[in-house]
Amino acid sequence: MIIKEVISDKYAEQLYSLFERKKWRIEEIGKYSVYDRFCERLAELENDTQRDLILDLTENFLWVNSGMYEKYLIDAFYKLFQDEDWKPEKGKNIFICPLLPERDFEKKKSSTFMLYLCESILLRTYEEFQDGQIRICETPEVVKEQKYRDAMGAIILIDDFIGSGQTALECLTYLKFLQEEGKKIYILTLVAQKEGVENIQKETGISVYAKVVREKGISDRYDKEEAEEKRKEMKKISRLLQAPKGMDLGFEGSESLVAMNKTPNNTFPVYWCERKGHTHAPFPRKENVKTIRVEKKTEGEENSERRG
Repeated sequence: MIIKEVISDKYAEQLYSLFERKKWRIEEIGKYSVYDRFCERLAELENDTQRDLILDLTENFLWVNSGMYEKYLIDAFYKLFQDEDWKPEKGKNIFICPLLPERDFEKKKSSTFMLYLCESILLRTYEEFQDGQIRICETPEVVKEQKYRDAMGAIILIDDFIGSGQTALECLTYLKFLQEEGKKIYILTLVAQKEGVENIQKETGISVYAKVVREKGISDRYDKEEAEEKRKEMKKISRLLQAPKGMDLGFEGSESLVAMNKTPNNTFPVYWCERKGHTHAPFPRKENVKTIRVEKKTEGEENSERRG
């Protein structure tokens, strides 16, 4: 931990106590710990009113690190299996597929990481999976093949986080043919915003099974008048940090207080936004870590290379 007098003893002690209550590591290997970053971010705010707001909201912050993923996943599956709506067609396969919109089929997303967890020994021992074979699909486009649809007893669309529900709705639009064929569709996630769950249910009638369902960080926690004041203060903070346009309260105004392997942009920007000239964010989502892959060539490009 880097010792810096960037904030008053009052806030340093409050933050330290908060980290201990939430069992977040205070000292880490590397130049900047999450605690150090948080201290810097609090120091950058304009006044104590803003600092008090962030500390108060952080009491309700959920940080699901990679070591917690399998436990959360198992609990989410348990919720699904306990629901009376869990009725896959007997004698057929259960497909597990990432909750991806078509535009992201070639990208490495959190939902594709979830597929690896679904191959664990624990899931292989589930009674609910013993009567059928599990088929894990890399992308939703796999199930467009008729042979797979004929063998499908149910499909589980999986992700680690659902915010506004927009991504899920795009994926379900792509897979509309499954609903039209009467296939059983389930959505499973580790964490979801209540608003997103309700949007999906309202638009499609499909239920979402999550280990944790979260309400809005400000609007659902305070009375109407106080919430309005706190939203105004949060917007000031987001503008101070030069948050992306339209993200003052998180994507689609989600007001989320969640960090996963990667912090969702549904979360208030004060926790993840980093712009030139500003301090480090405690839970950054910047693109300094990227996955590279071989780019697929079109048939025309391949023919051109052969001729060349």
